Amino acid sequence: MLSPFAITQPVASSRKRGCLMNSGKKNGLIELSFIGPALILFLIIVVWPFVSSLYYSFTQWDGITNPVFIGFDNFVNLFKEESFTIALKNTFVFALAGLLISNVLSLLLALALNRAGKMQSALRTIFYLPGVVSFVTMSIVWTLIYHNDGAINQLLRSLGLPSLAREWFGNYDTVVPALIVIMVWGGVGFGVIVFLAGLNSIPAELYEASELDGAGAWARFKAITFPLLMPSITIVTFLGLTTTLKLFDLPFIMTNGGPGDASNTIAMIIYKQAFSYSNYGYATAGGVLLFLFVAIVSILQLKMTTSREVQL
Repeated sequence: MLSPFAITQPVASSRKRGCLMNSGKKNGLIELSFIGPALILFLIIVVWPFVSSLYYSFTQWDGITNPVFIGFDNFVNLFKEESFTIALKNTFVFALAGLLISNVLSLLLALALNRAGKMQSALRTIFYLPGVVSFVTMSIVWTLIYHNDGAINQLLRSLGLPSLAREWFGNYDTVVPALIVIMVWGGVGFGVIVFLAGLNSIPAELYEASELDGAGAWARFKAITFPLLMPSITIVTFLGLTTTLKLFDLPFIMTNGGPGDASNTIAMIIYKQAFSYSNYGYATAGGVLLFLFVAIVSILQLKMTTSREVQL
């Protein structure tokens, strides 16, 4: 004969499971109510425009009339157009310059500032200051510097090198290098701050032990500093590459892509095709290509740098 306790125990446990399930559903609904508005906005503002842009990239569309499907013609015409080829080359030149010049210079300055002692805070502020200056102010200053009678040409003439003076933004051979100087000047401070934070996180005991073992400065950098600084290198490289591959504001403000198409970037081609010529289908195809370039380069870079990161 079963006891009343044996009968009521399964009933109680089933009720407990039912309460837990109801409580879980209730918590899920509460969580969904919190993230729901943000999720809806994300779908409307990010996902839907991205998905629709894939369709519009295969159409001829002026932004007003109904789009006409033309297949891969936009993509084929982009690579046939000389201005897009120039913009593609300039985009990767800016990206490589940011990678090889800005990152290396940021690292060297961070290593120097790490030994600056009491002056570190003041110098860190000075190096970071160009990154917070408005582009309008920066463009005025650098236009005066690069002007025919500006500081650079005046310096060259005073050094007895008047043949090297030129209109830097008006010359096909010098406009991109001149813009790279401005880009590096404006972006090197961010890298310095990130690298300094990484250097400060490396335990001093490692350097003390290596000195006792007789390791020199280069050996300490190669065996300790560089491997432990790889997370910072990953961050600076990733942000630098994604920013320079999408570079728009600097050449737009300083040269408007000129002279001719000499300083155009892919982002500027997209802007001009969309807002100057109302060729939105063509511009969207350029945007899709830019997205693919940025995605591929970023994935490869993250794979290369994260695989070399060392954890303490």
